[in-house]
Amino acid sequence: MIGGKSVLAVIPARGTSKRLPGKNLMKYRGKTLLQWAIRHAEMCRYVDRIVVSTENPMIAKAAGIYHLPRPAFLSTDATSGEAVLAHALYCVPGFDYAVLLQPTSPNRVPEDINACIEIAHRYHSTAEKYEVRPSMHGCISVNEEGRRNGAVYVAATEEFLAWLSWEKCNQYKMPNSRSLDIDHLIDFEK
Repeated sequence: MIGGKSVLAVIPARGTSKRLPGKNLMKYRGKTLLQWAIRHAEMCRYVDRIVVSTENPMIAKAAGIYHLPRPAFLSTDATSGEAVLAHALYCVPGFDYAVLLQPTSPNRVPEDINACIEIAHRYHSTAEKYEVRPSMHGCISVNEEGRRNGAVYVAATEEFLAWLSWEKCNQYKMPNSRSLDIDHLIDFEK
């Protein structure tokens, strides 16, 4: 919790990938991408609950107690992270903030997640106090050049479910060394 607000971490881990099949269970520096994401969420001081959204039996087994079954229609190449997050919030309601953690960002550290949650909470609390409703109370992580790196997305759930605009979220800048987004086999060597 942060400031009395509860936080749900959602790890989307689809079983199929056109570019790199099975990548979420592939090892990077001694752990699978899924293990890195779960570990980061577990070590984050604000996260109250973790779910791993997947349709894949092997990933579900690896996720253990964190497994959240994902329907097949949300398990295609065209499925957005936003749709997966909305499904998780529907299945596991009652959280004030949702954090989306892609398994493909294994160099992210818990401090990055904490910082994004703190930024989102600070702006959300200020908006509540002054009854201001910006387009979205949230935070996304970006690399040193300011480009979205896919590592951390945080949203206040009521705004996320009402309307979505990641482009208008606050940003948290991460070093390029922690901004790796694994998409190809060669990325595992970085």
